[in-house]
Amino acid sequence: MSAEITEDALALRPLKALTLGERVIDPQDIPWVPYEGHPGIFVKPLRLNRKTGVWANLTKVVGASQINRHYHVGPVTGYVLEGSWYYAEKDWVARAGMVVWEPPGDIHTLMSNEEGTVTLFILEGALLYVDEHDNVVGHDDVLSHMKLYVDYCASQGLEPVDLDY
Repeated sequence: MSAEITEDALALRPLKALTLGERVIDPQDIPWVPYEGHPGIFVKPLRLNRKTGVWANLTKVVGASQINRHYHVGPVTGYVLEGSWYYAEKDWVARAGMVVWEPPGDIHTLMSNEEGTVTLFILEGALLYVDEHDNVVGHDDVLSHMKLYVDYCASQGLEPVDLDY
């Protein structure tokens, strides 16, 4: 007997039986986690899918700060909820209500001014930190963010929300 799902077998099953159930996550149930190595920056993970490498988080930058020079292996979509930010290497500013799409491989340094920002980021793949010669000096991905979140919850006596969907 084969475990392979054939087209005939799929035709016999209602679509609902093949569809995953939705997930409803209340961000109020997730703490702001200090982003290691980045004073004044906090993340609130909303999705950490270990199968696809897709991860989503709210990123809060308090006051004037930066996320060090980096590039993304996959595309990134950002939606600015509060405040504003910009990339040191670019000539535009992302303000509340704006959407930013970044192609894979774009190198930039996220900067905020005194007002800070809160932005929803949806990332596909790793974020690689690079030095001034474009040498990789660190990374973040869905697994490092899951570890950051779970470790922080444990240190605070909190039960982490299952975000692996």
